[in-house]
Amino acid sequence: MKISELNKIVNGTLISFGKDKEIRKIKTDTRLLEKGDVFIALKGSNYDGHDFALEALKKASCIIVSEQITSKKANIIYIEDTNKALFEIASYYRKKYPCFYIAITGSVGKTTTKELLYQMLSTRYNTLKTEKNYNNHIGVPLTFFNLDDKKEIAIIEMGMNHEGEIEKLSNLVKPDVAIITKIGSSHIGNLKSKKNILKAKLEITKGIEDGFLIVNGKDKYLKNLKSKKNYELIKSTNLLKYYDVKEELGNLSFKVMYEKKEYQVKMNITGKHIIEDIVLAMITALLLDVDINDIITILNSYKTEKGRMEIINKENYTIINDCYNASIESFLGALKFIKKQRSKKILIIGDMLELGKKTIHYHKKLGKMLKKIKNSEILLIGDNTKVIKGKNIHYFKTNNDIITYLKNQNLENNIIFVKGSRKMKLEEIIDNL
Repeated sequence: MKISELNKIVNGTLISFGKDKEIRKIKTDTRLLEKGDVFIALKGSNYDGHDFALEALKKASCIIVSEQITSKKANIIYIEDTNKALFEIASYYRKKYPCFYIAITGSVGKTTTKELLYQMLSTRYNTLKTEKNYNNHIGVPLTFFNLDDKKEIAIIEMGMNHEGEIEKLSNLVKPDVAIITKIGSSHIGNLKSKKNILKAKLEITKGIEDGFLIVNGKDKYLKNLKSKKNYELIKSTNLLKYYDVKEELGNLSFKVMYEKKEYQVKMNITGKHIIEDIVLAMITALLLDVDINDIITILNSYKTEKGRMEIINKENYTIINDCYNASIESFLGALKFIKKQRSKKILIIGDMLELGKKTIHYHKKLGKMLKKIKNSEILLIGDNTKVIKGKNIHYFKTNNDIITYLKNQNLENNIIFVKGSRKMKLEEIIDNL
């Protein structure tokens, strides 16, 4: 695509100071720019890409802005709304590369499902996936810019904070298959109730024209859904049965029954609560004709994502890094496993965020869970965790305070479990350990 073509897509005004070059990639972060890229100056509540527009001109062959920029070093496209332009360009890419689109959302488990499904589908198809945590109104459009003629399937993860956000993303993606992993308490501070969270997650179906919705059939809020005119509903519990579940530190095994034949799964991961996400990925892969034996091979060699029940074996102790994010549901699954461990335990617990009026309620519920874990010492950090009281519970103001405390402790033969919301940055503690 040339710069002049890009200008037509966004219906902009092109001020040209150079050749009408082929553009390389479209980016929103000047730190990632390379020669030939196009930079879009997005605006948000806490940032304005126009502050970096002149910096972008050092490498970009073109910039897209909504404010006056004085320069004669590059091509400049002026439009009214740069955020809208990002979606318009992404929509162009969506039409240009009509591959099979899969959208994934849910309160917990969506990234695990995405990663597993990507590996399964890649055994047969040229597959694209959402990278990192690019699952919002900026990340999803950016994912489309990695499409090309060779891609056969695109897996798009969708997150949200407020009502209407997933609907906008779904209408952009127009998924052939949508997956909802679980309805939990994440973002309940904004949405007020789990029923509203369900409603917001179901927005993922708005862009489906004639496809499938695959849901966790064990989830209280998802199990009673019905098929609609634009999609056929598939409940995980109706297609795959799993049983004989066994878990140890760093090992999870179970059996599945598919087409009257039994398959054994042995994975080097921790936490049986992840099985429901595994099953969702399996069902989707099977729907797309991936061989069941290839799926089992992928599962048996799968390694968990960093920060998601990640086992780090040190010489004298073991760290369980689950600090990527936190909700009461993910705490419940993780602490059920921790409770069974006979070793001494140090639990480093940070705030759960975005819970609104439910904040105190869910942290008190967390406190009750923590009190049931014997032979443990609990280190708390954050304003919300202050409501948790009890024996062997210590409160700290900063991550550095916890780091200093641990340096003076005998950690030998301990399991050190670390979990809290992303903004707590508990990985700082793990890095020091």
